[in-house]
Amino acid sequence: MRSAVLLAWCLSVRAAERNPDEVMKQVTERVVSSAARIPSYTCVETIVREYYQPMVATLPRSCPVLMKERQHPTPDLALHLAMTDRLRLDVTMTGRGEIFSWVGASRFDDRSIFQLVDGPMVTGAFGGFLSIVFKQDVRKFTFERSTEVEGRRLMEYSFQVAAENSSYKTVIPGSSVKTGYTGTVLADPVTGDLILLTVKTAELPVAANACEVSTNLALQMVKIGDGEFLLPAQARQRYVLTTGEETENTTTFAGCREYLGESSVNFNAPKSDAGGFRPSVPATLVRVPAKQRFTVELTAPIPALTAAAGDAFSGRLLTPLRDERRRMLAQTGSLVEGRILRVERHHLAPGFTVVALKLDGVEIGGSIVTLAAARDWSRELHRSTQNAHVEIPLPLPSEKNAAVFRFAGDQAVIPRGYRSDWRTVDSGSR
Repeated sequence: MRSAVLLAWCLSVRAAERNPDEVMKQVTERVVSSAARIPSYTCVETIVREYYQPMVATLPRSCPVLMKERQHPTPDLALHLAMTDRLRLDVTMTGRGEIFSWVGASRFDDRSIFQLVDGPMVTGAFGGFLSIVFKQDVRKFTFERSTEVEGRRLMEYSFQVAAENSSYKTVIPGSSVKTGYTGTVLADPVTGDLILLTVKTAELPVAANACEVSTNLALQMVKIGDGEFLLPAQARQRYVLTTGEETENTTTFAGCREYLGESSVNFNAPKSDAGGFRPSVPATLVRVPAKQRFTVELTAPIPALTAAAGDAFSGRLLTPLRDERRRMLAQTGSLVEGRILRVERHHLAPGFTVVALKLDGVEIGGSIVTLAAARDWSRELHRSTQNAHVEIPLPLPSEKNAAVFRFAGDQAVIPRGYRSDWRTVDSGSR
């Protein structure tokens, strides 16, 4: 015990003696070296988004006024958690930055994340922020103070980047614009490790309808293959909108693995029983004609508390599918695979859950064949002529041909055996 205390005291003395400029030089070298040595890699990124609303709806206000009121909110501006959703993506770094796919998808593509996902998103948590701060934008780190965090002696630095020197872009309708930003760095003066990076935007364009986006990025050394590399353990991003609403994204990373290739690389898709998709037969070889009605029964439950957009789901046909000549393609009981595109939990009374599902394939002849389908409302609409009206929840712009379902309660579980009606559409309509 005495030796441990003596060692801690020696490390503390050593930390206090380090020159702040030397520490920052070592931190920068370690960050840049890790980025240069790291193999091509991908991780599973899980994002939990929490949407907060003021007690009373308000009209948009100027950002200086809103940010001042935010420091001392009146009761009508007190925030309440209104909705939560969750996303699960595969993310990787390329020379052009981060690229994404739904988790377990067979390949990455070059589509923007904003074409894949609706709602507030900031890319860069996986590695982009480290690159622009330590390799591109920041010309000077200013030592602020020595501090102690959870018994660990750290050095804090600040930095600022003007918009004209910035690589930080804010996406607004129809375009993206550069924004200036400020931030801080927490570093271990003994090891030269980067512990925490914070980034806060300067004033945003009016078209962004937001006053500020802040990011806190906690970092750690992660073992990939035979080496250890600096990667994020967790990121928190907070959006302050001009309406007084706020959203906080909490991002975690897991399942990091190495691969070889560029952004167009094809990965071996996991088998269906591992939660992913099996290789599909090209649609040109087997085609399911459009305008067929069929019913699907889930073979496993979908719990809103743990499910995420990007997760796979499976079901089985309760109605056979046939070709143009009415010959059997997929018989009753055939496996159907799809992907969850949205899981929203609405918390304000009365609470409810919204889930969007999209079918991707059906088993024909032992292989998964592309299946393009949309939800069929004919049965519900027929019932509505006899009873009450039917509420039809609509898909978001990124959810073409998805079926959207609404359930009571903010912790709903779509049970195993749940049945839904669909109709096939032309594969070009996906």
